[in-house]
Amino acid sequence: MHSIFRYLILLTLTFSPLHASEANEVLNKSKNWFKESNYWSLEFHVKIFHAGSTDVSEQRGDILIGKDNLYRLRIPGITFFNDGQSFWQWNIDQKQVLIKDIEDLANTPHPSELLFKYLECDALSLKKDKWKNSAVYVLKLDPSKYKDQFKSLEVWLSTKDYSPIRLFTTDLMDNASVYEISNLKRMKNVAPQNFKYTGIKGVEEIDMR
Repeated sequence: MHSIFRYLILLTLTFSPLHASEANEVLNKSKNWFKESNYWSLEFHVKIFHAGSTDVSEQRGDILIGKDNLYRLRIPGITFFNDGQSFWQWNIDQKQVLIKDIEDLANTPHPSELLFKYLECDALSLKKDKWKNSAVYVLKLDPSKYKDQFKSLEVWLSTKDYSPIRLFTTDLMDNASVYEISNLKRMKNVAPQNFKYTGIKGVEEIDMR
């Protein structure tokens, strides 16, 4: 699922960048926005523009993220659950659920990882723009920490609370992706059953643990 959280469309912005220290100050405020909660939910729309091609891959879905790497990811036709011990892949149309031990997915990226990767980067520049008639901060980030994955990283933040609105990347193969976030919410507590698959009559369960 790592491709779901990649993106970029390099947009040309015509105003002068602010000082890097101001950029990192804004980035730190975004970090603080996340620190105030243990759980987050959001809807996403991802477009991947493949290098040297007119093909565009597109995906929509929503994700519930919890501390200790818990998550529930829903995309059309499939829902994934991770409760920290077991992983369920519910193929809705096929009426089938695959169950694995979470240790078997040790090398599989967390589906929300790019959302949090931008928080681990240094900001290079800060600009202001508008998105859907609202003011946003545009932060160009230093991708060197993830140089084995990305050539560039950029995030757009709300000027009201510093939460992310858009994420952009260019990978090493020059594939450009853009990820739009909507309905991003913070929560203090979420019931554990939200991260578990509950058996449904007529759905085959294949336990691979």
